[in-house]
Formats: sequence, C-alpha cells, structure tokens
Amino acid sequence: MSVTLEKANRSFTVLMRDGTVHGVLLTPATQEDRDLLYFDAYWGDCLDLHVVTAVDGFDAHTQAVAIHDRETAIEDYMHRIGINYEAARTVYQDCRNWARALGAEGRASWLAHGLKTYMPLKHFALIEVMREHRESTIA
Repeated sequence: MSVTLEKANRSFTVLMRDGTVHGVLLTPATQEDRDLLYFDAYWGDCLDLHVVTAVDGFDAHTQAVAIHDRETAIEDYMHRIGINYEAARTVYQDCRNWARALGAEGRASWLAHGLKTYMPLKHFALIEVMREHRESTIA
C-alpha cells in the first residue's frame, strides 16, 4: 500500500531580527493567541513577525527572508531619494510591472546592462521577477 502525502498550504509566523530568522511557528488558530504571540515576540524579544502561507517551514523561512529583503530595498530607496514609504512602494510596484512586461529575453538583456549601480531598486525588482520565473540571474 502506497502512501502519498499531499502538502497543503498552511499559515506560518516567522520570527525575525535584522534579516535573520529566529523561529518558524504555525500561526495560532485564535486571534487572542496571535495577539499574545505578537506582543511577546515584538515587545518582549524585539522580533519582527511575518505571517506567510507556505507548504512547510522551509518555504515559510524562504518567503519571510524575501519579504525582509524587499522591505529593505524599498526603505533604502526611500532614504536615498527622500520620499515616504508609500511613494517608494509605488515605485517598486512600477519596477515589478516593468520587469514582468519585458519577457525572459528582455529581462536577461537588462541584467547585463549595469542597472544595479545606478538603479538598485529597479535591479532588485528585475532579479525578483526573474527568480519567480526560474530564470538565470547570472549576467
């Protein structure tokens, strides 16, 4: 008799500090338990919490690190240009839309363009879209 384990998506809460994952937990079922976890982790241990939907803890870990990297890139752009977070997030979304619209060949040609040195947020969005499409990110 064969057994097939199907992995269903579940909600995970990932505890992070400065880009380092300190724990991956199943998200508590009740709002009261979620609030208690948030309070203890954020105010007690100074950890950031990211709630993600994933098939396992490793996938949740990977998604949380990607979220942190994205937030860091947006905040870096915000501080470099001197705009608020919402405006920087809008620029990031525009960069992602641009990268998606390029297609695989267009993304590959822009990767070798030197974009990273003078437009780091656009380069970050380009790399992120390429990874989503499982394209090579080596110029």
